[in-house]
Amino acid sequence: MEYRKLGSSDLEVSAFALGSWMTYEFMDQDDALNVFKSGLDQGLNFLDDARYDDRTGHAPLKSGYSEVLFGQLLRKSGANRNDLVIGNKLWLEFYPGQSLEEEIDGSLGRMQMEYLDLAYCATPPTGVPLADLLRQLDALIKTGKLRYWGVLNWPAEQLAQAYELAAREGLSAPVASQPAYSLLTKSPVEDPQTARVYREGGIGIVASFTLYGGLLTGKYNRDARVLNTRFKPEDIENMREKGLLEKVDRVIEIAQSLGCTPAQLAMAYVLKNPQVASILFGAKKPAQIEDNLKALEVAARLDDTIMANLREL
Repeated sequence: MEYRKLGSSDLEVSAFALGSWMTYEFMDQDDALNVFKSGLDQGLNFLDDARYDDRTGHAPLKSGYSEVLFGQLLRKSGANRNDLVIGNKLWLEFYPGQSLEEEIDGSLGRMQMEYLDLAYCATPPTGVPLADLLRQLDALIKTGKLRYWGVLNWPAEQLAQAYELAAREGLSAPVASQPAYSLLTKSPVEDPQTARVYREGGIGIVASFTLYGGLLTGKYNRDARVLNTRFKPEDIENMREKGLLEKVDRVIEIAQSLGCTPAQLAMAYVLKNPQVASILFGAKKPAQIEDNLKALEVAARLDDTIMANLREL
């Protein structure tokens, strides 16, 4: 496993982060534990969880059961919590009526943990002063319940404003961002303004949606029936208009020339960005984890010519 520094923090995180969205609550718990432990055995020390509304229709909690399951799996795995970097979300769903500390307390209670290493903060609600939000984040970090904070889909201008405000007032600045980033979604990560803010602000990227909802696995190009069951007809038409399926065909060709899968190539491209600290992914089988980790070896073989061909997409 390769470990990378997360932005300006002192956290060393695995190049892959194991997520839990739409996974464990839909699995047999023995299978879920097997996946969880497999990730740890492969050297993953970066784990991601969050409070989500129930989509199974039978969870004992309307929201947050995902956190309950995550905490249970962690304890059953026998892992030392202090050896791990655990991230979560601050959705600000009820902010400012619910303080940031109250939201974190709810998550910690469901997970049965004492602290989080990282919390990604959603975009502040309209009308909420950014300074107020940063002061609450700074105060929360000082309680010890949270070590660092990051952002979730903040525009570059707002992120730059937050960094400058934190520096001016001596507050904790964001150290991470979790944007969608893939061969098919290079913006905003590779936009000059955003890249500059990330670089100058010491903000590490935790890339999500790296396989573009599974499109970059190539399986939908091989079987139109699978494409029709995974995506809505209007989504498929939109992808055809944008030429995305044709672009995936090119990814498949390049992957075959390298002796790897399209998914491994797609993740390898993201890993080549020096600002990327980790790639967030989910898995329902240990084999998926093993396959994804091979992207590290593929990344080492991507030369300037291959990268240029991929950028042309």
